[in-house]
This record gives sequence, C-alpha cells and structure tokens, in this order.
Amino acid sequence: MTSEISPTNASINRRKFLQFSALAGSLAALQGPEALAFQAPPKKFPDETREIVVIGSGFGGAISALRLVQSGKAVTIIEQGRRWDQPLARGTQRFSKNLYPDGRSTWLSPVTVIPLGPPLPIRKTTGVLQGRKLAGKMVLNGAAWGGGSITWGGVMVKPEKRIFERVFPKEITFEELQPYYDEVGRRLNRSTLPDDVRDADCYQHVRVAEAHNEKAGVRSEDVATSTDWDIVRQELRGEIPASLTAGEAVYGVNSGAKGSVDRSYLKEAEDSGLLEIRTLHRVSSIGQTAEGLYRVALEELNEDGDVIALRGILCRKLFLTAGSVSTTSLLVKAKAQGTLPALNDEVGQGWGNNGNAYALRLGIPESTGRVQGGPPALGLNVLDHPLTPVFIEHPQFPVGIDLHALMYFSIGLTPTRGSFRYVPERDEVVIDWPKNDAGQDVVNEVLLDTLKKLNQANGGWTSSVLTYLREKVKDDICYHPLGGCVIGKACDFYGRVKGYEGLYVNDGALMPGASGCCNPSFTISALAERNIAEIVAQDF
Repeated sequence: MTSEISPTNASINRRKFLQFSALAGSLAALQGPEALAFQAPPKKFPDETREIVVIGSGFGGAISALRLVQSGKAVTIIEQGRRWDQPLARGTQRFSKNLYPDGRSTWLSPVTVIPLGPPLPIRKTTGVLQGRKLAGKMVLNGAAWGGGSITWGGVMVKPEKRIFERVFPKEITFEELQPYYDEVGRRLNRSTLPDDVRDADCYQHVRVAEAHNEKAGVRSEDVATSTDWDIVRQELRGEIPASLTAGEAVYGVNSGAKGSVDRSYLKEAEDSGLLEIRTLHRVSSIGQTAEGLYRVALEELNEDGDVIALRGILCRKLFLTAGSVSTTSLLVKAKAQGTLPALNDEVGQGWGNNGNAYALRLGIPESTGRVQGGPPALGLNVLDHPLTPVFIEHPQFPVGIDLHALMYFSIGLTPTRGSFRYVPERDEVVIDWPKNDAGQDVVNEVLLDTLKKLNQANGGWTSSVLTYLREKVKDDICYHPLGGCVIGKACDFYGRVKGYEGLYVNDGALMPGASGCCNPSFTISALAERNIAEIVAQDF
C-alpha cells in the first residue's frame, strides 16, 4: 500500500524543515563560524625533555611552582585553561558577567553549568568554569591560568582545631600548619568585611542576615576572604564599574578585587625567569618509561577547544596539582592502563563532596537588596549541632532584582566517600557514589533545621533554589571536590605518591574527602606550602 503526501502534510513537513534549518543555523552561529569549518588533524611533535613538570596552576600548583623556582629549579607548568591576565582594550571586560553569561563563563559547554537555574545557551569555548556530571552531582572546578582561584568565592576560613582533628590524620597537626596558614593569608590579603563597606547599599543582605541570626539565637561568624577592599571602595564610589560589589565571583571578578594566584604566587614565579608556562595544554595521560622518566601526553588546544597539536614531555619529577578530580583521574587511568602499575589500591579512594548543599530563604519581610555584593562575608556556626557539625555560609545571590531572599550554603562532616573507576570503553573516569546518601541527608537536615529557626524568628520560608518546593534544600552541586589520593594512604604524609620516586600530589586530591567544615582552598594551600617545603628540602 502506497501513501500519498497531502498538500497539508507537505506544508507541515516544509515548515518543520525550515524550523529545523533555522535552529541548526542558530546553533552554528552560537558556536561561531569555525563550527562549520573543516578541522585539520592535529600536528604531532616529538617528545621534549624537562627536569620538573607541574600539572595544574591552581592553589597547589602555583605554590609548588613558586617554591621550586625560589630554590633555583627550572619548572614547566601545564594548564588546560587559558590566561586571563592579558592587557585589555579600553571598554572591554576580562570575564563574563553573572546575569547574562557568555562563553567566557564556562569550559567547553554550549550551556552554563551552575545548577541554580535553567542552563543558559552560550558559545562553546574555553571559559573559566568547568562542570562535570559525577557522583550524581555537577562537580565544579576552575579551568584557567590560576585554576580554582579564578572561580572561587574568595573565602579563607580556617577550620576549628577540634573539627580539624576529626578529619586529618594525627601525623598532620593543627599547630604545624599555623605558619603556613599565616603565609598564605599574607600573600592573598586575607581579611574580613570592613565596617565602612558593610554599610553600603549592596551589603544590605549581609546586615539583614546577621540581624536574623541574632534574633534566632544562631551564632554569626565573620568570614575572612581574599579581597582588596581599596578596589571595592573604588567600585562603590563609581570610579570603576561594579564587579565584586555586583556579586561577581564564579566567572571571575573583573575589577581584580578578588585575590587569585595568577596575580600573586604565579606572577612571582614567572618573574623569576625559571618558569616555563604552557597554557591551553590538556593532559591526556601520564606514565613512566623503561628508563624511569615520567611521560606527560599533551593535547594542545586553541581557544575554541579544538586539538591542534599532540605533544609529549619527559621529566624526572612530576607534580600533579590539577585538582581532586583531574589529578585522581590521571592516576586511576594510568593504573588501569598499566602505565603506572605500582600505584597502590588507595589511589582513587576517599573522595568526598565536603557536605555541600544549598537553599534559599524567601518571603523575608525586609529588603535584601536589588544588588547583593560579594564576597561572602557572613557565616553561621552550627558546629555544635547534635546531628553533625556544619558551617553555613551566606553568599550573595546576584539576580538583579530584590527577591526578599537570602542564600545559604552548607559545609558539613559526612562519612560518605566515593571511589574513582576507569571505564575503558569510553576512555573516561567515573566516581561510584551511593544513590541514597545517608551522610549527606544528615547535613541537609542540619541546614534545614537552622533555616527553620531563622524563619520562625524572622519570617520567611525555605526553598530549594528558584523553585516553589518548600522546606527543601539541594545537594546536586559540588563546589568542593576533595580526596581521591588521600594523604597518608595513596601518598605519604607530604604528598609523595607511594611506589614512585619523583611523583607527587599537592592539591585537593590529598584532602581526606572533607576540609573540616570550611571552604577548603585555605587549608589546601597551607598543606601545599607545608608539603613543598619538605620536598624541596629532602628530595632535591
């Protein structure tokens, strides 16, 4: 039986075809003209040889590189992201805006990856924030020269000793880390919100949140951050465009008010003349040769993420500082493929999400500000909660309208740990994580209970972000991926990888799946300073 196409059906088919064509054209335009261009195969180059290679330019990588060059060693540092510290033409901005993000916001994705609302279409390019769906969550990390210091909130909270000792092995003492905390704090300008800045209109949300804490009997705590308050004051006076005071954070801060290692540790290392920088170079694998050298396989990228060259570097000392997920993934893959077969069974274990969850309080009687400025300046200390210790941060919620809303973000102790596993069919590493996370449920209950107290005392109600689901929090995001190569287990107590001389981990992968109820960057940095001091003294 043959079917005929009626004029009506033909019209519908033509209309669908035209709609599809228009959509395809729009997507191609969004990706840029190069999306339609032929991509030449990448060039292949012979291996190069270096003495020391550092993979990753975030906190651990920047600190390692600086201390190595200060000891007179030549270092090559590899970063998959691009540099954002170049001179700018007048009237242009370095980073994407928050409310209307563009491709600079996100690493090689056609949509934004922060799950605080619907994904927004953007041009796919090498932006600063990388999101990976792992362990049932969107796991976030920086992808730029400066790593996570470009995309962090700038928070530099130190754990309380009693909580620190519940997380870290006894071989690493709280007292031992104090001089290293002090050094990191000095270099990154650690300080709290000054009174004159707190009085500005854009910090109305901080004042309201603090008053609500006091009325509800919840302990407030000033949050120390890496901030240049003189630049913030310039923003407030209108001498430069509002940036941090407009809530910028995770896509970078255009004014430079937020501290970052590209303008501190890395700049000093580069100025030494001993640092070779390879940005837009993504590491595809690592291994060891029969001669005992480490080989780093590299894909050189253009700014749109296309692979334009394949390279390799041989070295005697290799530092993995690419962040918890990337560092651990490289080692897990190397063990599975037999390029580093002597890695022990602790490699890939002990990964945690630092108890991350978040929620909004809506319906607050007072104005919380059309503009909510950063950085996060106020914390809620709930470390003595009978269920589990939790620190709750109040960050800015910069949506450009006064929603009478305050945002809250939890960092808690949970026993849940995941493990990395290499999937050869897809050539990727995944994280096995329990579907029902009882440990995170307890942290969520503490967050919900605390917000309930605030609502009962002050008015308002709790919601998962940008939904009407009352009395709910969300834990589908991980800003603080930690562990995978835990110190004292996969590595010794200074980050030397067990089974391999000259191979080191010095980043968040060393952390035992948690940071002690605080944002982890400060502790990761202090630990990195401690480790590299020992390594430089003993291994070179």
